[in-house]
Amino acid sequence: MTWLIFILGAIFAGFVQGLTGFAFALIAMSFWVWILPPQIAAPLVVCASVYSHFISLSSERKSIPINKKIIYPYLIAGILGVPLGTYLLDSINPDTFKLVLGAFLMFWCPILFFNPKFSFIQKSGKWADSSIGYIAGILGGLGGFCGALPSAWLMLKNTPKAEQRYILRHFNLAIQLVTLVSYLLQGIIHREHLPYLAVLLVIMAFPVIFGAKLFYRISERQFKHIVLGLLFSSGCFLVTMSVLT
Repeated sequence: MTWLIFILGAIFAGFVQGLTGFAFALIAMSFWVWILPPQIAAPLVVCASVYSHFISLSSERKSIPINKKIIYPYLIAGILGVPLGTYLLDSINPDTFKLVLGAFLMFWCPILFFNPKFSFIQKSGKWADSSIGYIAGILGGLGGFCGALPSAWLMLKNTPKAEQRYILRHFNLAIQLVTLVSYLLQGIIHREHLPYLAVLLVIMAFPVIFGAKLFYRISERQFKHIVLGLLFSSGCFLVTMSVLT
């Protein structure tokens, strides 16, 4: 039963990340939290998320013209924010952090569903994007939920779905890579992770590629509803975990 739950979590999380460019941690942890201790689950989430990003990037269509420079403000600021988030781990109560972030997502997602127009946000420039990236980097260092805030921000800016996924995918990959390197340097990944990593290498490729292919068959509205649903579910999950622990 343990392996079945682990495999199901990896399959669903891989599919969603291939489709949207984020949310692997949300989906996988909603399964794995019941069968694995955090010391095992957290490094597995980071490793699997990085792996799924590389798979989906290999299946990305090159025909969609996207200005690659749009990622730079988020990326540079986000990487700078990760060390601060890691440093704050010892001084911030993780349950309080989960509760605040979860409540924020549960409040904002229903508002975003009705597509509000905030002209000052839509006209905001690179400094605003950098601020969001920096805060998201801190959140990534604190708890691995680096995609939630940029996703909500991009919704408010009415960013096209192709650009949304491009930003989220490359941003999350960079933050997860930085986190993975820190795990390796700290010796957090060890032999106990190897059997799970071997299974992930085998089972994740197909659902990730399937999600990446499905992305091109859904509309802007469908993509928005899927992302909002994931963000709202993430908020519910975080609040629930902070209350239960």
